[in-house]
Amino acid sequence: MLIDTFSSFLRQWDGSVDSWLRYIKQYPELFEKIRGDYERYGMNWREFTQVLSKRAVEELILAHEKLLEVLPRVETKIEELFGIKPKDYNVVIYIGLENGAGWVTEFMGKPSILFGLEAISELKWYNKLDGLAVHEFGHLVHWLLRGENIEMLEDEQMFLLYTEGFAQRIEDIILGRPWHLEEEGWFEWCEENEGLLKAEFLRRIKENEPLNPFFGSWYTLFGKQFLGYYLGYKFIRWLERDHSLEKIAKLEREEIKDKILEFLL
Repeated sequence: MLIDTFSSFLRQWDGSVDSWLRYIKQYPELFEKIRGDYERYGMNWREFTQVLSKRAVEELILAHEKLLEVLPRVETKIEELFGIKPKDYNVVIYIGLENGAGWVTEFMGKPSILFGLEAISELKWYNKLDGLAVHEFGHLVHWLLRGENIEMLEDEQMFLLYTEGFAQRIEDIILGRPWHLEEEGWFEWCEENEGLLKAEFLRRIKENEPLNPFFGSWYTLFGKQFLGYYLGYKFIRWLERDHSLEKIAKLEREEIKDKILEFLL
């Protein structure tokens, strides 16, 4: 089911934080998701309300129009390949506090994809939305094949290599490269520095350091962004030497952990 809150946002929005609050409070579960996303990292969501003033309405409208163009063909492809139908999930279009251009979570009792128009506009991904949408649907496929809320896996950060890698592999299968998050020369740099990336990822796991710089849209590591998506993709391809994608989606938690450590060494 598509839950498009953008028209409600436009009716309320006058450029003020209060107008955004009037809009978002119409969707209490969504508001709780936005707040909780910051609170789990010990941050106060109110400190991020200033991001609302960064975007012109015209940018949000463009992101909305482009996303609505992309979604039907991506949903059709996902149903063709995996038998997953729109009744099995929700797609939510909203204006948040740059929580993410896309994320998969439980919403209204179903696995759901949340698309943040303000984050899409910040990243200027207007022409990269096929890739973003397929990547997020990759998470949805993983969730439904596994029969488990993959957000629960990600409570232990090392599993991001597995979950993000799986979604990136789905994007790769459906659209090929370059991926939506790539810049020119990025993949080649990752290939040349794969050993460095593995060593840094492993160090952070062992020393219990945050892995956000590998995955977050607003972080850089070694002067690059999104390095965890490359490393996760390579992890899934490594697993595919012995397993089908469906089997990979259903691996037991402890086996995944063992395989991650084996891959990184």
